Amino acid sequence: MSRWVLTGSLVFAACGSGSGGGAAPVVQAFVAAPTTVIGDGGVVNLSWSVSGASTVSIAPGIGQVTPPAAGSVSTHVSGTSAFTLTASGSGGNSTATAAVEVCDPAPASLTGMCAIHAAGQCVDFSGLGSSDRDSLVAYCTQLGGRWGDAACPTAGRVGTCQTPPLGPRTGISCSTTAVILERYYPPNYTTTSAQSICATVSGSVFTPG
Repeated sequence: MSRWVLTGSLVFAACGSGSGGGAAPVVQAFVAAPTTVIGDGGVVNLSWSVSGASTVSIAPGIGQVTPPAAGSVSTHVSGTSAFTLTASGSGGNSTATAAVEVCDPAPASLTGMCAIHAAGQCVDFSGLGSSDRDSLVAYCTQLGGRWGDAACPTAGRVGTCQTPPLGPRTGISCSTTAVILERYYPPNYTTTSAQSICATVSGSVFTPG
């Protein structure tokens, strides 16, 4: 059974440059929470932990923050954003980045189908928003599947697994109204093996045939 995995939206990187006056500051952590905001935007909290810095600033739109050693600040995001922290000291500057993704569940009425013939699977999706549909189209291709707008065929099917949309490993993080129906076909599956795989995802419901 393929697993629909949403890639992480948190990016953390740090680098430093010395000016010959000592060691550059060290950024132990720079974190955005939450890393995904659903809808048209929302408030995120940016927190940092830095050593050896006299000043710390965050761009875009925030500027210098205090205290430089550790703290947090809240800001509103209206679209997918990458924040850059710059820690400055006598030894130079160090930077780190944190990303926040804004995903759009509206209109949550999009459909799609991923047929993975080599795996003997076909997955019907409905109630998707634009962000989730885009991510699933890309992931379907990575799995060697074909994305389409027609429903999965019914001939020879041994069973269907309905998975909660926001459950683990579904690949859907925005569309709470989404429906995922994963179909299983012989010779890759029997009713028993398909039911067993469906049961590995909590809250899933298996229907034979």
